[in-house]
Amino acid sequence: SIVSDDTIAPRSLTMDFSSVNRSLESLHRRRPELDAEILDLATALLQQDVSADDYLASLVKLLEAQDRWEPLAVGLYVATNIIECHTDAAGAVYVEGPRVPTISTSTDSPAAAPTFSQQQLVQLSRALLETCKNDLEHKEPRVRTLVAKAVGALVALREVELLQVTRELHDSIIASIHRLLKEGRDNSEAHSKSSAGALDDTTGWRSLETNWQALASYIAANGRDYFLQHSVDLELLEACEHSSIAHVNRHVRAAGIAVLEQWIKIAPAPVLQESDLRETTVKVLKDSLADNWSQVRMAASVLCRTFFLQLQHYDIHNLDKVYAVLVPRMCLNRFYLAQGVKLYSHDTWKLVFPKGGVDIVANCAGAVCRYYIKMCDADNHVVREAACQAVAELATKLGADPKHKEKLQPFVNMLLQALIVCFHDESWPVRDEACLACGIFCKAYPNECLEELDMLKEKWVEQLTDQIWSVRQDAGVALADAMEAYGDDMLNFLLDILKEKIPSAREQPSMSREEYLKKQNDIESHTDSQLYSCGSLAPKLKKGSVGRKEGAGRIGCSSCDITRPRSPWEATDGCIYLLREILVKRPDLSDDIVLPLLTELADVCRVKHFPQGDDLRTTLWRQLPYIATTLGKQRFKRLYLGLFLDLLMQNLEESTASALSKHAAGQCAEELAQLVGPRIFRGRLDDFQQAAFDQAMLERERAPKGPAVDDFSPFGPAGLLDTRPTADMPSAPGMPSAFPAGGQARAIPGSGYSDSL
Repeated sequence: SIVSDDTIAPRSLTMDFSSVNRSLESLHRRRPELDAEILDLATALLQQDVSADDYLASLVKLLEAQDRWEPLAVGLYVATNIIECHTDAAGAVYVEGPRVPTISTSTDSPAAAPTFSQQQLVQLSRALLETCKNDLEHKEPRVRTLVAKAVGALVALREVELLQVTRELHDSIIASIHRLLKEGRDNSEAHSKSSAGALDDTTGWRSLETNWQALASYIAANGRDYFLQHSVDLELLEACEHSSIAHVNRHVRAAGIAVLEQWIKIAPAPVLQESDLRETTVKVLKDSLADNWSQVRMAASVLCRTFFLQLQHYDIHNLDKVYAVLVPRMCLNRFYLAQGVKLYSHDTWKLVFPKGGVDIVANCAGAVCRYYIKMCDADNHVVREAACQAVAELATKLGADPKHKEKLQPFVNMLLQALIVCFHDESWPVRDEACLACGIFCKAYPNECLEELDMLKEKWVEQLTDQIWSVRQDAGVALADAMEAYGDDMLNFLLDILKEKIPSAREQPSMSREEYLKKQNDIESHTDSQLYSCGSLAPKLKKGSVGRKEGAGRIGCSSCDITRPRSPWEATDGCIYLLREILVKRPDLSDDIVLPLLTELADVCRVKHFPQGDDLRTTLWRQLPYIATTLGKQRFKRLYLGLFLDLLMQNLEESTASALSKHAAGQCAEELAQLVGPRIFRGRLDDFQQAAFDQAMLERERAPKGPAVDDFSPFGPAGLLDTRPTADMPSAPGMPSAFPAGGQARAIPGSGYSDSL
C-alpha cells in the first residue's frame, strides 16, 4: 500500500523544506504521485541553465497550483527564499515551535536560480502577494506557515509599487483574525476544543495562529515605519489580549504574544511610557508568564525581556507598579522545570537588573510573597515545586540579610503555612522541595517556626525513610538545618533517630536476586496503570485529589505518587545522609558519640540477604569521603578507617556485586587513599586486597573522563548543579573540584538562585 500521511510516512516520502533544491526534489517522491505537469515544473526549476523568464513562469505556475498542497508549499518556499536574498530582513520572526526564538539571518539561495531583474522581482512579488492573500486560511497548516513567512519577506522588499497591495494584505490579515475570533465566541460549541469539528489543545488552531504569525512578520519587516502606516486600535489590542490569555490553544496564545513582542520592539518612548499597548502588555505578561504550557511561558519570557530592555533603552522610570506585577513571575520562572524557560529567565534577570535585584524583590516583598503562596497551591505540580524553591530563596537571601529581614517578617507565617501544605503534597518532588525549604526557613526564622516544629520533625523523619533516594537525602539536609537553628535539643533528637533507624536494614525480608528480578518484570504490576501525557503536562482521566473540590484535579507530567510500601533498608539509607549532615555541621562531636554510630552503620551495611543491599552500600561509599573529610585525616585514620576497610575491599573483589556499588567503592577507595595517604591506605591492606585496589585504580585511570567544567551543559550554566553537601567539604565524588560542595553557599536545589539574584 502507498503511504501518504507525513506523520507515518518514511523519510523518503516526506516533504523536505530544509533547502530549495531538496524541497523541489521531494515533489518527485510524494505518494500518491503528483501530476506530470507539476513534476515537469519541479524538474525545470532544478536545471542549471534555465532562463530567468522560464524560471519565473514555472515558479508562478507552482504558486497557482490548487489540486494538492505540496506544489503550492514548495512554490511559496522557493519564492520567499528568492525575495529574502534581495532583502535585509531574512528570518526576522521565528515561528516554527517552542524554542528560544534566536533569529537567524542566513538565507538559502537556490543553486539553479538565475539572476532576476528588478521588474522580474516585482512580477514574482505580485504573484506571491496574490497567493498569500488567497491562502491565508488554507486548510494545510504548512502552507499557512509559509504564507506567514512570505508576508515578512514581501514587506521587507520595500517595493514602492507593492506598497498599497501589502497594506491591503495587512488589512486582510486583521479582518481574518477578527472574524475567526468572532466565530469562536458566537459559536463556541463548534469552535471549542471539546467539539468534534475542532482541533485539540496540542495542535495549531486553524488559521488564527498563522494569521498572528503573519502579522508579527509584517510588523517586524516594517520596523518603526509600521506606526506611521497603521494604527493599533483598541479593538486589535483586545483581540491580541484575548488570543494571548484566554484562547484555549497554546499555539494561538504564543503567536499572539509574538505580535505584542514585535509591537514593543518598534514602539517609541511615549507609547512605552503610557499607552493602551503598555497596559495590554503588562496584562498579558501577568497571565502568560504563569501559563501551564512551557511554550507559552517561553514566548512570554521573550516578551518580558524585550519589554524591560526597551524601557531601559528609553530610560523610563517609575516602574513600581510594573515591578509589583512582573517581578514575582520573573523570579519564579528562574526555578521552572522547563530548562529553556529557566535559563532564559536567569539571563533576563541579569540583563534587567545588572547590579542585582535583591532590593527590587525586597521592595515588592508583599506582591512576591502573595504570588508564591498562590503558586504553592497551583494545579501544576512543577509550579508547586518551583514555588517551594522560590520561597526558600526568600528565606536565604532576604531572611539572612539584616537589611531586608524586616520586610519579609510580616509574611513569614503565611509562607511557612504554604510550605507545610506542600509538605503534605501527593507529588514527591513537591514534598522534596518543601522539605528543604522548611529547613531553610527554620534556620532563618527559628522563633517563628518553633510552633510548627513538632509537626515538621515528624514529616522530616517520615521523608528520611522515603522510597526516593533524593527525598531521603534532602530530609537529612533539612534536619541538619533545623539542628543549626535549635541547637542541642534538636541534636539529641537526631541522635535518638539514628540509634533507632540505623539497624533497620536487618529487618528487611530475605529475597534472592532472581526473585527480585521476577518481581520487577511481573507484567501484572505494570498493566492497566494510569496513563499520562508528558506533552500537555496533564494526567489523562485523573480527577481531583484529597481535600480538593471534585473535578479540580492536579496537573503534572506524571502523578509522582509512590504507592509501594517503604522498605526497612531505606531507613538505614536515609540515616547515612543524616549522619553525614550532622557531622558536617557539628564536627566537634566527641568520638564517644560518633564511634558507636559509625560502628553500627558499618556492621549493618554488611547485610546481603536482599538485592538492595548493594544500593545501601553504594550510598555508604558515596558519602563516606564526606564523613572522613569532616572528621579529619588523623582522627579518621586512627579510629574509623578500619571499620570500613574490609567491607570496602570485599565490595571491590566480589563478582556478584552490582556495577554501581563497585564503581562507588572504587571511587571511595581512591578518595580515602588521597585523604590518608596512598601508601598508608595501601599498607592497611593484605596482599589480595592490594591487588584488588591496584586493579580498581588502574580501571579508574583508564576510564573516560567527564566534560571540562566550562563546557556547555544542556542542564544549565556552571554553578547550577544540584550539590547538596555543605561547606568546608570537597566536591562531590566524581565532580570536578571547581564545583562547590554547598553549605551556606549552596544554591536552592535546581535553581541557581545564588548565582542570579
